[in-house]
Amino acid sequence: MNYIGNDYFMGELLKQARKTGLDRLEVNILNNTVEPAELLTKPMRRSINYWNKWFPTLVADSGSSMDFVSKANMVIQYDLTITRPYPNDNKYLENPFDCTITIIDDRGKEYSHKR
Repeated sequence: MNYIGNDYFMGELLKQARKTGLDRLEVNILNNTVEPAELLTKPMRRSINYWNKWFPTLVADSGSSMDFVSKANMVIQYDLTITRPYPNDNKYLENPFDCTITIIDDRGKEYSHKR
């Protein structure tokens, strides 16, 4: 639940996706790069920078080490063809999305979770 400005990060991202027609955000966590840049506002960029810098702490707090992480990526994909009322308050509209986190360890083994 990452609140930036006057909305949550995911709300800001959805606004930008609808505005640009670009429905996929890819974040390389280790390199702190994001594509496409057109989806980001300055507050969103600051938020991503913050969380990417925090990633090594998250890994360490889980009992592991960044020595074992060779890649870490996040992909958020909206379905802009489906717009529906938010179930808890129909004055808001939502679009379904998937968020996939993929981490590849130093042996090349992939760990992935999709929500």
